[in-house]
Amino acid sequence: MKSHRTFFIVLLLALAAWSGIAFAQAFDWNKYSGLDGVYDMSVKAATPAPKGYKAVYISHYGRHGSRYAYTAKAYTMPLELLRAGASKGNLTDRGFKLLADLEKFWEKAQYQVGDLTPLGWQQHDWIARTMVASFPDAFKKGSEVDACSSTSVRSIMSMSSECASISSEAPKADVYAHSGTLDIQATRPNMGKNPFAYKGPKPVFPYDESSEAFFLRKFPGYNDALARLFKNTAGCLGKYSAYDAFFNYAMLVVGMNSLPEDVRVDISGLLTDEELAILWEIDNYERFREYLPYCVTCSSIVDDMIAKADDRLSAGSTGANLRFGHDHVLMSLLMIMDIEGFGQFPAKADDLKDVFRTYCSPMAANLQLVFYTPKCKKRGGEPLVKLLLNGEEAVLGNLKPFDGPYYEWPAVKEYLSKRTSLFVNRL
Repeated sequence: MKSHRTFFIVLLLALAAWSGIAFAQAFDWNKYSGLDGVYDMSVKAATPAPKGYKAVYISHYGRHGSRYAYTAKAYTMPLELLRAGASKGNLTDRGFKLLADLEKFWEKAQYQVGDLTPLGWQQHDWIARTMVASFPDAFKKGSEVDACSSTSVRSIMSMSSECASISSEAPKADVYAHSGTLDIQATRPNMGKNPFAYKGPKPVFPYDESSEAFFLRKFPGYNDALARLFKNTAGCLGKYSAYDAFFNYAMLVVGMNSLPEDVRVDISGLLTDEELAILWEIDNYERFREYLPYCVTCSSIVDDMIAKADDRLSAGSTGANLRFGHDHVLMSLLMIMDIEGFGQFPAKADDLKDVFRTYCSPMAANLQLVFYTPKCKKRGGEPLVKLLLNGEEAVLGNLKPFDGPYYEWPAVKEYLSKRTSLFVNRL
């Protein structure tokens, strides 16, 4: 009887361990949506400031919130291929259903490509309210909040949401928002027509494979996904390469969670979890190739952060500088500053996914440098800085912190100046 009881206990422990492993390895759909992931609006853990310090100023860069796809091709290319398949009698039942759903969807979405969605507005409203609640001394009476945005409408609307929320939550703070060419160095310096753009050597892409070759090596079974929609996959992509087709098809699928529920298309079963993870890795590789050169021009934002923080600290003023733009800028900043290891490039392309991770820049992603000063000026002490990436405390390269996630500002400033010098030709 004792042996039976022992066996039963061991079996229960084994099942518990197995279920724990299964839970730990549960597929994170939002994570593998990459740049189209939605912002995690949950309260994050916060390490208390060192004794005698209070938060007085925030330097911020934020990506616009959830939107419709930034390119119409994410919707029109799948539609074009499905229409062609229907005309040839080459669609499966699932293919016909998706075609019918997309036709209705496109009637509404064709005039909203790139537009911020209600969820995008809510994300920035939540971020602003969280900032004010977490750092009330930075938004007290007399505080100055200066916000600037790229000229993208979705970025301007994201800025508007945060400014409106700050004004509501901290009515005694002075809030001012603006957008224009003079803001470009702080918002979207990698724009092609930036008259102030920094110059520097183009960073060398460290891998030999083209993005298409990487796709074909990583996703040789892409026909399995096509077979869910097309009876015969031979020639079903027409003039498009498989790489081009899946780039847009994946964007269609993972972007649905950003859209209002009443316009969403049923994307269940179109891609398996494994396929979605593979397509994320492929997109991650391409985004690294695209964004790496931006480290040159986007270094101006780091300089802007340093200059404005010094001005605020020397003046003893409270408030925030808020900058709004895009994922490619935020991802470049993570590389330039080497936040959470983003500045370290592995030797093998297959290891890139462990270092450069686009899911760190979901819709409404943001980087905050929170500055702390001694409550009693007579006690002295250097200003401290804590980095928050999407609300989570973050590590700044190999720089030694003062205490926990808190760094001394003079050390951070020197470190950041050295980092930008890797990318910029200083006169």
